[in-house]
Amino acid sequence: MTKYNVHDHRVITTHRILNRDLNEHQTLFGGRLLEIVDAEPSIIASHLSLKKVATVGMEDIHFYHPFQLHDALKMTAYLTGLGNRSAEVFVKVTGQSLQTGEQFLGYTGFNTYVVVDKDFTFPEFELVGANDEENYLISTYHERLAKRKLNQVANQTLKDHITLD
Repeated sequence: MTKYNVHDHRVITTHRILNRDLNEHQTLFGGRLLEIVDAEPSIIASHLSLKKVATVGMEDIHFYHPFQLHDALKMTAYLTGLGNRSAEVFVKVTGQSLQTGEQFLGYTGFNTYVVVDKDFTFPEFELVGANDEENYLISTYHERLAKRKLNQVANQTLKDHITLD
């Protein structure tokens, strides 16, 4: 089994909040933030598999603090679990006022990406974190996976009752 340091494929990006990113409350439009936290972290699953991946879930999404004009946001994403064809990626977005220097936690969530090629399987890895946050999230992956599997059943039941009318 290969040891995999989550820092090896960490994705970090920084964005400046501009007028075009704002909603009617003059804060970052949530849909814009979700676009950022979906697209860029998918690079991790793509890099590990060297295959096409698709987002199958974004869970435990929490918006903690609004981003405003003249804030910078830093999105940090890293691997927290691997399934046969799936990769769970933790996404954290912190902010900083570019006028006062104040820093804040703005968002956290978990994204699940699946390799589209059904014949693909990730090799077995032991994930290794470098700090308490990473080690905690890696150690609680199987709890989130079990919860995700229960939610899949409930989601299928819901889908069975939804019409196209």
